Amino acid sequence: MTVQNARTPLSITARLALVFAGIAVVCFCAVGLYLYDALHRQMAQRDDAELLNRAAVLRHVLARQDNPGAVAALPELALNTVFGQTGLALRIQAQDLRVLATTAAAVPPVATSMVPLDREPVLADIRDGSAARMLALLARTNDGSVLRVVLARQRSDRLALLRRYVPDLLSALIAGTLIATGLGYIAVRRGMAPLRLVIGKANEISTNRLRARLQVTDVPAELRELGLAFNAMLDRLEEGVQRLSGFAADLAHDLRTPINTLLVETQVALSRPRTVEQYEAAMASNIEEYERIGRMIENTLFLARADSAQLALKPAPLDLAQELGRIADYFEGVAHEAQVAIELHPAEAMLTADPILFQRAVSNLVSNAIRHSRPGGKVAIATVAVDGGVIVRVANHGDGIAAGQLHLVFERYYRGDPSRGAAQDGAGLGLAIVRAIMDLHRGSASARSADGQTWFELFFRTPAGA
Repeated sequence: MTVQNARTPLSITARLALVFAGIAVVCFCAVGLYLYDALHRQMAQRDDAELLNRAAVLRHVLARQDNPGAVAALPELALNTVFGQTGLALRIQAQDLRVLATTAAAVPPVATSMVPLDREPVLADIRDGSAARMLALLARTNDGSVLRVVLARQRSDRLALLRRYVPDLLSALIAGTLIATGLGYIAVRRGMAPLRLVIGKANEISTNRLRARLQVTDVPAELRELGLAFNAMLDRLEEGVQRLSGFAADLAHDLRTPINTLLVETQVALSRPRTVEQYEAAMASNIEEYERIGRMIENTLFLARADSAQLALKPAPLDLAQELGRIADYFEGVAHEAQVAIELHPAEAMLTADPILFQRAVSNLVSNAIRHSRPGGKVAIATVAVDGGVIVRVANHGDGIAAGQLHLVFERYYRGDPSRGAAQDGAGLGLAIVRAIMDLHRGSASARSADGQTWFELFFRTPAGA
C-alpha cells in the first residue's frame, strides 16, 4: 500500500511574506532597469555631446592650417583635440581619400553622408556603427581645400562602465528583497495578532461553554464579519444543543409512561393464572400503548428527517376547496363524537404544495382544534388569499392559550397542561410537525388566541408569476 505524505500548507504569514518578496523583486527589477536605461541614455547623450564639441574644435583647428600638406606635416595639431579622451578615435583624409592624420585606434569606415561645410553638426548626424558612435563631416583648410573628418566613440568604454554597475544593481536588488521580505513577515505577523486572539477565544469554547462569544468590537474591520458569523454559529449551536437536550429529556419522559404502563399491566397479568378473556383484555390494552409509542417514534423520525433536510418535497397543484373538503369529511366522525361541528369556508384558490404533507399539517391542526374545543362548539376551516400567498386558517372555541405561551406551542413536546400523565392524548409533537412542514414549504405557521377563541394560520407562498 502506498502512503502519500500529507503536504502541510504554508501559513498565511509565510504566504504574505512570499507575496511581499515577489512584489519587492518586481519593483526593484523595474526600478533597476529604469535606472540602468536612464544611465545608459545619459552616458550616450554625454558622449554624443562630446563628439559634437570635438567636431567644432576640429573644424576651427583645421581652418587655421594652410593646406592639407600642413595637416599631414603636423598631424599632432589635429590629434591633440582628442588626445587624453579614452575611447575617441579620429581620421582626417584629403578629398582623394589620402589619410592625413589618424589616431592609433582604428576608425571604422563610414557609409553615411558627411555633414556639409555650411552647416554645424547636430545630434541627428551621429550614427551607430558596428562598434562605435560616429560623426562624419567636411572641414576646410585656409586655402579652401576640403577635408574629410571622421570622429568615433568606442562603445566598449561606455559598456564597461555599465557592466561594473550591474553587480552593484544586483546586490541592491537582493538586499532590498531580503529586507522587504523580513519586514513584510514581521508586519504580517503583528497584523495577524488579532486573528490569533480570535483563535484563542475559539479554543476556549466547548459544549459546556457555548455561551462564550467573541468580542467583535475589539477586532479589526476585516475580522469583524468573521466574528459575527462565528457568534451566529455559536447561537445556532447553543440553540441546537439546548433543543437536543430538552428533546432527549422529553422523549425519555414521554416514553417512560407507556412503557411503565405496559410493564405494570404485564406484571399484573402474569402475577397469577388468568382466563383467556383476561389475557386478551390485557393484550388489547397493551396494543393501545404500543400504538401510542409507534406514533411517537414515527413523529420523532419525521421531525429528524425534516431537520436534516432528508424529506424531498413533491409539490403539485392543489385545489384548496377539494383538499379541505376531504379533510373535513375525514374528521366528521371524530367531531361528532366530541360534539363539535366542522364548518368549511374555502376560497376559490389553487396552491402548489406537497399533497401528503399539506394534508398532514392541516389534519394536525384540525385534530388539535377538535380535542381542545368545548362540547357544542365548532371548528372553522377557511382559506384567505393575500399578497404573495394563501393562508389556511383553523379556528376553534375552547379554553384558549395564554399570551405568554403562544410562542411555545410549536415547540416539540410542549403541552399547555403541565401534567405528563397518561391521560394526555398527544405527545406534544403535532404542532412541531406542522411548523416543520411549513419550513419545508418556505412558509410559516402562527397562532393567536383571544376571548376563548384560538386561530392557527398556515401561510403558503405563491411562486412568482403564478
